[in-house]
Amino acid sequence: MTFISSISNTLLCISDDFVGHDKPGRSFPITDYALNNGITLRDDSIMVQPPPNSWYHAELAANFWPHFPVILEHEHYGSSLERNAWDKDLWLQSVEDYHASYMSIHWWPRVLLNENLAAINKINRRLGYRICIKEVSWPASIKTGSSFKIKTTLKNAGAAPCYPGGYITFTIKDDKQGIVSTHTNDTFNVIDLQPASAGEEKVKTIITHLSIAPEFKENFHRNVKPGEYDLYISIGKLDATPTIQLPHDEKDDNKRYKLGKINLLPR
Repeated sequence: MTFISSISNTLLCISDDFVGHDKPGRSFPITDYALNNGITLRDDSIMVQPPPNSWYHAELAANFWPHFPVILEHEHYGSSLERNAWDKDLWLQSVEDYHASYMSIHWWPRVLLNENLAAINKINRRLGYRICIKEVSWPASIKTGSSFKIKTTLKNAGAAPCYPGGYITFTIKDDKQGIVSTHTNDTFNVIDLQPASAGEEKVKTIITHLSIAPEFKENFHRNVKPGEYDLYISIGKLDATPTIQLPHDEKDDNKRYKLGKINLLPR
């Protein structure tokens, strides 16, 4: 079988049914071929049958989810209810077992939402990746031109890896939201934050070394004036461009999240 895409940036997927809708196993020629060619897995058979046959291919997904986002789709909600196959806790468990990044729904959206709101809220907190900043500590005041450290503790609270990855950047802004300086830690990529099992927590502590120079010499001369500034955190490219939305409040228009104040003292 040949897979063809005219859009180079499109992630293709293969249905688990190609190996047999209820055939157990982790490795099959057709899905091995798909995996080796950058094609992910989709399982459209969640809760078609009552427990214990709610799904069959979480083991197969174990080959895919460390590398590509896995897609799930549940049975028609009404049909699943009729055959006693629908279970809200199992719906969430399917996300955990497959380390899923996407969930397609099969029913009238408003009906499904109204009757499963609590389960949907739980799924939304586990589906895909969810980079959370647990704690950040920094000195309240520093002398301009001196070196200092920022300690950051973060985690991936989602069920899947952060496939796009990204680097921690700290941005210092003045009272007009002008950027004074940016500082990116290139020693750690959040793609390496492995997802924890439900109810567990895997945290990572990163130390970022910073130095705010008093001036840029030659053609880039500019003074950094003493005073109180705002400190922001973001995750994104090595050039300090934020790319990842974080589940935190008080952000600017560019995915930077305010941590607090920092006072720059004269050198």
